Amino acid sequence: MKKCTAIIIYSALFFLFACNIDKKENTAQLSSIEEKSITIDTIRIHEQYTFAYDKENAPKLTIDITLPRFDLGNEQATARLDSTLAWGLFFSDAPTLKDACNQCVATQKEFFNELQAEYLNLKESGIPPGMMGCYWDINGKTITGYKGYISYIMTCEEYHGGAHPNTVNTIVCFDPATGTEITLNNLFKEDYEDTLITMLTRKLMEDEGVSTIEGLGEKGYFIDIEMNITNNFILGNDSITFLYNRYEIAPYAMGDILISLDYETLKDIMK
Repeated sequence: MKKCTAIIIYSALFFLFACNIDKKENTAQLSSIEEKSITIDTIRIHEQYTFAYDKENAPKLTIDITLPRFDLGNEQATARLDSTLAWGLFFSDAPTLKDACNQCVATQKEFFNELQAEYLNLKESGIPPGMMGCYWDINGKTITGYKGYISYIMTCEEYHGGAHPNTVNTIVCFDPATGTEITLNNLFKEDYEDTLITMLTRKLMEDEGVSTIEGLGEKGYFIDIEMNITNNFILGNDSITFLYNRYEIAPYAMGDILISLDYETLKDIMK
């Protein structure tokens, strides 16, 4: 799954809201970039909701968002990046990343309102409604690597009932000089897909100490799914790391799967 989609959590009548942006000059995160005009703000949102008529016992929704936001020192490039991240991370056509965050929060509040009737029904039936509580925790970090491109990594941990929470990573790579997204099609020559899938499969077999696809299957990979190319990738200085979220090529219990291919290995298919 490429993006962390707007996850269905629910909102309520009573809430506490705080949203602010802390601005600081960028240092270590962009250490390989010469432009001193680049700064990073931090978007911070904390909201908690519960039912006004039963604050102590009713389920709660907690939303925490901490995401870096870039000022590239160029108004056009910054605006382009802001809208790119809004769409790439949240599927939002909002003009800025902060607006996209606020849109997502508003959506969760609407769904949480719908939970009230179900809560009352459970309460009247004597069924403990505690598991209806949910949370949505989003954090972001950046890594600077290949050609000075920046990989923006958003991690969303969410729980809205069930056996366990789920974690989804969404990555958008961009050129800080222009604010333009860097995709696999920008990096690789035409018809690269089959070769890249073969490389990823071989590297995964090497990492897992097996020599066949069947060997990977015995370790839990590719149950009802084949190897595919994820659009979640990190452009490091020496290699590209492809990140597969839980369930994408392996069960939840195996966690995130990281497969790194160095640029020397990839040179024949790179532009």
